[in-house]
Amino acid sequence: MESPRADAPDWKAEIVRLEQEANDAFLARDLARLDVLFSDDLLVNSPINRINDKPTLFSLLSRGIVRHVFSRFEHEMIRRDGDLVVVMGSDVVKDSESGPLVRRRFTNVWRKEDGRWRLYIRHANVIAQAKEQPPDQVAPAPA
Repeated sequence: MESPRADAPDWKAEIVRLEQEANDAFLARDLARLDVLFSDDLLVNSPINRINDKPTLFSLLSRGIVRHVFSRFEHEMIRRDGDLVVVMGSDVVKDSESGPLVRRRFTNVWRKEDGRWRLYIRHANVIAQAKEQPPDQVAPAPA
């Protein structure tokens, strides 16, 4: 996991903090806090193969259609390109107390807007579980 070091640029420590804040606010369905953290231009490519803008996402959250009761993430790469920061990693979420843990990959893009970082683009996808194939159906390794 990539985490801020004492000599890390301030922007990186801020992004790590904002990622945690956004995660906590999402779990709490704190739309007021998410409104500050999320760009008005936010687009989310969701694990259920739908692209949602900010108003749609907030509607789904407020109605309880989208929700997590548990979420833990791990950053694997954080890179800044001017006024954009790309964060890539993995997370584990649970949508209900009795539901299964779902493992996913994600990419978040933060954009500097009026002097502050806001989540601009998010993509998350469920990690497919490998299906075991009978030995006679496994393709041989290339020579």
